[in-house]
Formats: sequence, structure tokens, C-alpha cells
Amino acid sequence: NRFVAIASLNKQRFADDKPWTTAAPGGHSWYIYPIYDWKVADIWTWYANHQQLCNPLYNIMYQAGVPLRHMRICEPFGPEQRQGLWLYHVIEPDRWAAMCARVSGVKSGGIYAGHDNHFYGHRKILKPEHLDWQEYALLLLDSMPEKTAEHYRNKIAIYLHWYQKKGVEVPQTQHGDIGAKDIPSWRRICKVLLNNDYWCRALSFSPTKAKNYQRYNERIKGKRQEWGILCNND
Repeated sequence: NRFVAIASLNKQRFADDKPWTTAAPGGHSWYIYPIYDWKVADIWTWYANHQQLCNPLYNIMYQAGVPLRHMRICEPFGPEQRQGLWLYHVIEPDRWAAMCARVSGVKSGGIYAGHDNHFYGHRKILKPEHLDWQEYALLLLDSMPEKTAEHYRNKIAIYLHWYQKKGVEVPQTQHGDIGAKDIPSWRRICKVLLNNDYWCRALSFSPTKAKNYQRYNERIKGKRQEWGILCNND
């Protein structure tokens, strides 16, 4: 929290009359936050009063109806950033055309990623009525490129086996199972797949080191056969 860093009485400052400075670990450099208490409106008020130049992209975003608090200039494909994909075809149509040509799924992301709907499993999820959540998860896996599907099968198999060892059968749904807390269910697994949560952080995994990834995949694929979980794509 930036305010806590500023207000701390225990930190090392550059000078006593500069509380908005904080020594970096090691004491050889400094973090400086001279406008730490400014809100977004304060920053733009200052620009207006002093007639200073700013990135013209902010003006275009304002004309497109983006609230000040939601304006940001960043790479487009992060979990939060992709919710602003729709802006590209409004404010930078040439760049949007290039993105659509180079990156799969950009157009659907521009349509759906910024909405509170079930397409990406942000806050609510729907499934086909004739399937239960486990069947829907398997359907999603079968719809993916095989390499991607195998990656997810390995993660999900470890997840299921961990609960299996504890004598817990992962249910179809549980209360609160698609929230921040890892409450096991097949609906939560579907959320991971719909979110494209590649490293399955929502299932309490962390990324595998690149140098170990191939060997890890082969080992877990063998374990799936041993466990009888998600083997032969079942």
C-alpha cells in the first residue's frame, strides 16, 4: 500500500522534510512519490490549470466514453487489460486490424471480455443444460488444441488426485466455488478453462519453470495413467 509506505515512521527517508521518499532495499536508491495523495481528478485538474501537454490518447479515450479512473495505457492481453480490447477498434482501427490478423481470439475478446457475462467466466458461469459441470469441463478440454488440452489435463489431474488422497470427491458445485478462495468443484475447473487461466492459479498452482516444463508434462502424463484420472481423454 503506497500510503502506508509514505506514512511509516520506521522507514528510512532521503531527508526528514521529505516524507514522500523511501529507501529501497539496500539503501542505494530511493522510491519517490511526490503526488502520493493525489486522486485522478487532481492530476487532470493540474494539467488543465497549467495547460500542460499530455498523451493525446487520453483525450481520445475520454471522447470514447472511458471514465477517468478506467483510463490506462498498457499491453492489451493481460487478464485485466483485455477488458479494454473493445477500445482498439474505436481509437486505433489500423492497429486493431493488425491485432486481429496476428492474434487468435482478439475479435471475440473485443466483443465479450469487457462485459459481465459468462463467456469468459468472470463472475458467473452458465453451461449447456444437458451437461453437468464435469461433462462441460471435458467438452471444453476436447475443444482445445491438443497441446493446450494436455497442459490443462495434467493440472486438473493433480488437483483431483490431491483431493482423492484426502478422501474428498470433488463435487459438481459448492457455495462460493467460483470466488477468490479455492473451493473445489467441477464448476471451478470450468471457470479456470473459460478464463484461460493457463497456470491454473485459481486451483492453487504456480507456474512451472520453463526448463522443467517438458519433463514435468511427461511425468504427470504417466501419473494420470497410474491414477486413472483423465487418461485416454476420459
